[in-house]
Amino acid sequence: MVTGGASGIGRALADELARRRAAAVVVADLDIDYARRVAERIGGLAVQCDVGDHDSIAALVHTVRDRYGPIDVFCSNAGYSDPVTLDLSLSYDDLLRITQVNLLAHVVAAKAVLPEMVERGRGYLLQTLSSAALIAGPATAAYTLTKHGAIGFAEWVAVTYRRRGIRVSCLCPNTVYTGMFGRPKDLDALATLPSQDQLGEMLLPEDVATQTVDAMEGDEPFLILPHPRVGDSFRRKADDYDAWIAKTADRVARLRATM
Repeated sequence: MVTGGASGIGRALADELARRRAAAVVVADLDIDYARRVAERIGGLAVQCDVGDHDSIAALVHTVRDRYGPIDVFCSNAGYSDPVTLDLSLSYDDLLRITQVNLLAHVVAAKAVLPEMVERGRGYLLQTLSSAALIAGPATAAYTLTKHGAIGFAEWVAVTYRRRGIRVSCLCPNTVYTGMFGRPKDLDALATLPSQDQLGEMLLPEDVATQTVDAMEGDEPFLILPHPRVGDSFRRKADDYDAWIAKTADRVARLRATM
């Protein structure tokens, strides 16, 4: 199962899982038209789902169980960035919505599929997060809050259920060429990277998906970091938190001066 599977990293994950002959791939998305296009192309199933609505996630899981039986891998991929604000002016309603989508959706999905996975003694949860889950930076406050919260929840699941056959991975890329950065949604659009900018190396979703499934089929690491510099920064942060904050504050100030 891949939520947010109609475009971006989610679509690339669905494509990659199908390419590796997964028994069935479910493409879940709010945009059912594009979800159907992706599902038809890979021979999967499209289901409309708003991950910000817990009833919608429950209905998704019920639909898939009825069609295919137990769920082996749940890729909790859907997410979005809140309106760009450089302060704390985001409305409460906007804050609630991004929290429902970027944080609570992972919790609701786990509640829906974990009991059956635990009973069978195996299961895999993949959470698509962001470098913002590990290191604060130019992302907005609400986006950073929800990504940090999501990785904390994933860590809790990992330490609580690992001995019961459950594996958890968090995909934490930096800049990926998705719709957020101008990638056309059209399935036939050429996958050509735009010129790089101050955000650093930009990767294609297809390359990120390949690395992710490689990791899941290999060592099953908790952190999947397609951009090595994210891991480097995370280690510097752990080694000297204050120095990291000072340096990052300077970098963020320079970035925002150009916005």
